[in-house]
Amino acid sequence: MLFEPYKIGNLPLKNRLVMLPTVTNLARDGFVSDREIAYYDRRSRDVSLVIVGASYVNKLGKFFVNQLGIDDDEKIAGLARLAQVIHKNGAKAGIQLAMHNPKYNPVDFSKEQVRGFVEDFARAAARAKEAGFDLVELHFAHGWFVNQFLSPDVNRRTDEYGGSFEGRTRFALEILQTVKAEVPDIAVLCRINGDDFTPGGFSIEESVKFAKMLEQSGTDGLNVSAGVGATSEYHISPMGIEDRPLVKYAGRIKGSVKIPVIAADKLGEASDWEKILKDGTADFIGIARGLIGDPDCVAKIREGRTEDIRYCIHCNQACIAYILKGMPVSCMINPEVGRESEFEVKAEKPLNIAVIGGGPAGMAAAAYLARKGHRVELFEKGEKLGGQINVASIPPCKKEIGRVVEYLKKDLERYGVRVHLNTNITPAGMEAMDFDRVIIATGSVPAKLDMAMYAAPCQAVDVLEGHVPEGKNILVIGGGLTGLETAEFLAQRGKDVTVLEMQEDVAAGVFPMVKKLLLKRLKELHVNVVTKAKIDRMVRKKLSYTVDGVEKLLEFDDVVLAVGNKPDETFAKLKGHEKYTFVGDCNVVATAVEAIRNGAEISLKI
Repeated sequence: MLFEPYKIGNLPLKNRLVMLPTVTNLARDGFVSDREIAYYDRRSRDVSLVIVGASYVNKLGKFFVNQLGIDDDEKIAGLARLAQVIHKNGAKAGIQLAMHNPKYNPVDFSKEQVRGFVEDFARAAARAKEAGFDLVELHFAHGWFVNQFLSPDVNRRTDEYGGSFEGRTRFALEILQTVKAEVPDIAVLCRINGDDFTPGGFSIEESVKFAKMLEQSGTDGLNVSAGVGATSEYHISPMGIEDRPLVKYAGRIKGSVKIPVIAADKLGEASDWEKILKDGTADFIGIARGLIGDPDCVAKIREGRTEDIRYCIHCNQACIAYILKGMPVSCMINPEVGRESEFEVKAEKPLNIAVIGGGPAGMAAAAYLARKGHRVELFEKGEKLGGQINVASIPPCKKEIGRVVEYLKKDLERYGVRVHLNTNITPAGMEAMDFDRVIIATGSVPAKLDMAMYAAPCQAVDVLEGHVPEGKNILVIGGGLTGLETAEFLAQRGKDVTVLEMQEDVAAGVFPMVKKLLLKRLKELHVNVVTKAKIDRMVRKKLSYTVDGVEKLLEFDDVVLAVGNKPDETFAKLKGHEKYTFVGDCNVVATAVEAIRNGAEISLKI
């Protein structure tokens, strides 16, 4: 059914696959940029409908730094270019109209201002039509401005825009009705929450009632999501959430209306998508992060090459996290995102290049250099490729990240990289290698604790690889992501675990959604997490530490160190030589996202 035609309103669609809206931060002062055009050009070739990401209808409702705007007529020309490139590729063009400003609540505005916002949506819809879009989607979900009016735990108004269910839905219904009157000849979708997943928030029962009201008010279809800012794991679900978390909500809503319903969020693989349609749970499959990671995923399904799909690993480290930081959208498994044209350049003079190290940075460097036309050989001292990603995929809820290694392996094969495993290259041996350029990607090594230890402690990486301490009471020193994941790994194996972290908080730099879910699981496993812990001394199997000036004593059976990593310096003396380029953690310790992007970007310079 995935490739059967269908309709939303009077809009004919060639298949059941829709590119869902995501903010890209590729706009410039709200105007469409060339990078935005290239981004949608790359992703509009196989889906039936592209819904351009949340575009603010007024300045008050602009949330992201480089978010796209549809708030004034000067932006119409750029939006028209965007619609044209989508149409050129055979897809219908939609755009999401939105407002979001967390500084304000529904009670902060007069009735006249609220009605003015309704008109802002209508004027934005008129601009979308003038720019050539076939459809507009009204953003009523995710704790954004309109969703705040819907939610009983947020909307404290006592006038006709608050209080009862009818009052809380009035703003959304007025927007829909006014937009339909303004653009009666293009399709209108509404994106709604199946559930807010907040105490006292908008529930599935209210959502079903709301869906019926939207249908009666003229919406041509519903795009079902869930969650608000505090519960965003339900609309951009990470690894820690099971697949298809919202399908049952889409099904409940579809069962209550006669208009098409789009399913969304972590929908699994192609076979799952087909089943969702066959079961009648939804009429369309919505893809967002999946098309960021693999713009060709729909073509691969159509051509029967599902084994080649690079499914999203739901790490959220470079799509959602980057956008929230004001950075352009990116992707761990696809560092080309938003820079598509940069990576199309071929080498004018192919070189013989060696890559030392088969971790993520080395694999990415080798693959992208070979794709550019260079002759590349990769040398890895271990028996397998992947480096620390192999370890990162071991903790609970992290299995998906292991796909990164498989994707990179396929790239090495596709572009003809010669791989040498179990090959340890020494500094002396490197200088004797006959290559035009050498890329050094030897990664990092665990840091050590600068204090006297009772005995050699375990390193977190060794524990995750299967060397589990025999003792019952385990002390993990270090409350970063690795330390906390190792604590969870041990607790699941029946250990009593205490984590000591010297900073005021744990999981520094970890995406808040991931941190929230991880800490919740640790609490359920009764892992004791101690912050602001200054370690004083360790004698045999007792450790003395201080918290806010109060000395405490902790007894343990085994110690696991997770105090971070430092660059591997095996080849440090070669830094600065033009023949050698250092990438990844052996240069600067960072995340897998940065390592892969750093490796890929080498191809832009050589």
